[in-house]
Amino acid sequence: MLIPEYLLNQISSRINIVELINEYVRLTKKGSRYWGLCPFHSEKTPSFCVTPDKQVFYCFGCHKGGSAYTFIMEVEKLSFTEATHLLAKKAGVSLESVFSSQEQRRHGVKKDAFIELNRKICGSFHHILCNTGQAAHARIYLEKRGIDAGLREEFQLGYAPKSRDWLYSFLTKKSYTPDFLKESGLFSKNGNSYFHDRIMFPIYNTKNEVVGFGGRNLSEYGPKYINSPENSYFHKGDNLYGIHRSLPYIKEKSCFILVEGYTDVLALFRAGIKHCVAPLGTAFTEQQARLLKRYAEKGYLLFDSDEAGMKATLRAIEILENNDIQVEVLELPSGQDPADTVNEKQGDTVLQNLLESPINGFQYILKHALTLFDAASPHGKERIFNYIFPYLRRIRSQVKQYGYMEMLADTLQVDKDAVWADFLHGRAVDIPVRRGKEKKTKEKISIELFLMCAVSIFRQYFPKVRSVLSLDDIEDETARNLYIALEECFRNEEESLDALLEKIDDQGLKELLLKKISSEEYRLNEEKIIEDSIRRIKQKSLEKKRDQIEKQLKAHEKDENNLVNIRELQMEKMYLDGELQRMKVP
Repeated sequence: MLIPEYLLNQISSRINIVELINEYVRLTKKGSRYWGLCPFHSEKTPSFCVTPDKQVFYCFGCHKGGSAYTFIMEVEKLSFTEATHLLAKKAGVSLESVFSSQEQRRHGVKKDAFIELNRKICGSFHHILCNTGQAAHARIYLEKRGIDAGLREEFQLGYAPKSRDWLYSFLTKKSYTPDFLKESGLFSKNGNSYFHDRIMFPIYNTKNEVVGFGGRNLSEYGPKYINSPENSYFHKGDNLYGIHRSLPYIKEKSCFILVEGYTDVLALFRAGIKHCVAPLGTAFTEQQARLLKRYAEKGYLLFDSDEAGMKATLRAIEILENNDIQVEVLELPSGQDPADTVNEKQGDTVLQNLLESPINGFQYILKHALTLFDAASPHGKERIFNYIFPYLRRIRSQVKQYGYMEMLADTLQVDKDAVWADFLHGRAVDIPVRRGKEKKTKEKISIELFLMCAVSIFRQYFPKVRSVLSLDDIEDETARNLYIALEECFRNEEESLDALLEKIDDQGLKELLLKKISSEEYRLNEEKIIEDSIRRIKQKSLEKKRDQIEKQLKAHEKDENNLVNIRELQMEKMYLDGELQRMKVP
């Protein structure tokens, strides 16, 4: 089956390669990368590296490497199509779009039908909560949590009856077929609903469509919260609770407050703070961060003050910083969550005060590091540095980095220049790979191949390279092959690493490219690296052409019958001299 590039890219964007590989290999984070023992050959010292920002893996020992697709094909012994289906399932991406247009239309109609089904179920649950005696205990619970009738109406909260087969019987009487209900994901094989005796929180997307439900258990048995199963139109990691109500306020303020759960969102709305959202009972994801990035530049984290809340805060700081969202943390009193705070006397005032006095993500991480390590000992100081440096590396602004490092130095009472030097050393030095007593040597490659590897990693610069350098400017045969592969990807609008690797026949070149992607060689100011390389290659090409013309002029030196040709050569030499003069660095 031929799977379109856009679907492969969609799957790749939703797969976290670190989490995927961590299912097979125990990975340890060192700097900005993850290391572990290679699953493809026997080794005692980790040489298997995963680079999350490039979504690639590479083993410096056996030289296997590639994307998530390559890893699954190798480790599970699958074909590309089989690996794609497996990853699509993990990513929650439907492959139905590769079928016929008639099937695509049928899928679209079915999706609309499921959305409409959810809307009607939402209305039924809401009616039961507000108007029936069987939901009295649910209303009492919500009242105790400070969720009044107004909030219940605004968020269309509902109640699923205790009877496990009630919903199925109700819908079949409304002419829904058993096959359709089975596909909805709301029922088990025997027709029992996954939701019973639960307060129902309908989950809306940004289009104001009900795409799923979260249910809070009111009985003594079963998990406290469950969500609708994932399907082609509902993915927990892509959606946020409350986004349909909070989006106008997030856009207005260009910031958001991220809380842990459904009732926290409702509590903040009750307090008049309406630019808040929550993940759907799972850890905050990159996809959710990218969704928020569309509408906001800044995010506040307001998680529970327990250990789980602290870990969730640290993880969310990392994800938001990765997505270039300014992060600040609102610290609750010990043992409280946002809903508890709002329900206390003067709770609204407490929240407002928190909003006026947040701490930034760095301060929160530093504060946490100080609880983990002994800041009074040299070893403890070093461990604090190592704990905090990965966060600092993700900050794009060097001014901001230096400011935080000054704070770190002041806190630990060490020299500021020493902190900065250690930080720069940590960014530039790669993790050494030991192979017996063999010394680590730096691989030498031509400037042309160096540039082609750089633009393979940072593909956004290839249009500039191709506008300045032609294939004739490149002498290195391996670099020429990589240029041709990049050009083919550019013309076909293929941006994935897999598409590029597929066009390279030379296995050695593939390994080199994956090795360069997995190293940190190009991470410091890639734009300057690429511009300098272009200038050096162009200069070398022009010098070669000028040398050839000078040889021709020398050959025609005494040929008085060929003055026209000599004049043309002289004009071309003058042009090349001028170009080379302009290229000289001031």
